[in-house]
Amino acid sequence: MNAAKLKDKNESVRIITAAFDTNPSVNIVIGSKGNRRKKISRLAAYAFVKSLNRNGAFLSDNKMGTALCFRSNYGSSNWRELMYEMRFAFSIPVKKVFQTLKREKYIKKHRFKGEHLYFWFLAVEKGGGKAGLEMKDYLFDLSEKEKLPILLETSVERNKAIYERYGFKVYHTWADSGNGNALWFMMREA
Repeated sequence: MNAAKLKDKNESVRIITAAFDTNPSVNIVIGSKGNRRKKISRLAAYAFVKSLNRNGAFLSDNKMGTALCFRSNYGSSNWRELMYEMRFAFSIPVKKVFQTLKREKYIKKHRFKGEHLYFWFLAVEKGGGKAGLEMKDYLFDLSEKEKLPILLETSVERNKAIYERYGFKVYHTWADSGNGNALWFMMREA
């Protein structure tokens, strides 16, 4: 597992864009019209830059997996992050911007308030071998070392079951986070 650098942005964005094409939460934000891959790429680029700014962007050793996970209280926004956020916002319809802001307000209101590691994205390319396990082990070790729980949200039931297998517990459920999809707020204690 390697801490990513700005030069790794395209690699990370490519992996996330491919992996999150059918993700319900991403689809709620980007909508079903227009160039979906471009919108997902812009969301992934913003997430990467925000995570990088907080020392939380990672690539697997084989460069087929990426994880964006950072301390909740680490770092602040900078001009580059704001530029990528605006670039993403301008790629989606105004209605979606307001929906997304409302959605984010709900998520922040219900997210665990204590200091934690926020696990935003994990994506592995097909044929990525043990990249996912490598990233999981690294982040779990980081959680233990920092004595911080790991928080995440997922709208994919299969992923929820996988996270539960690795010790995450649901602490809040949003029954309809959009398009009839549930969103599970999960935590794994350090």
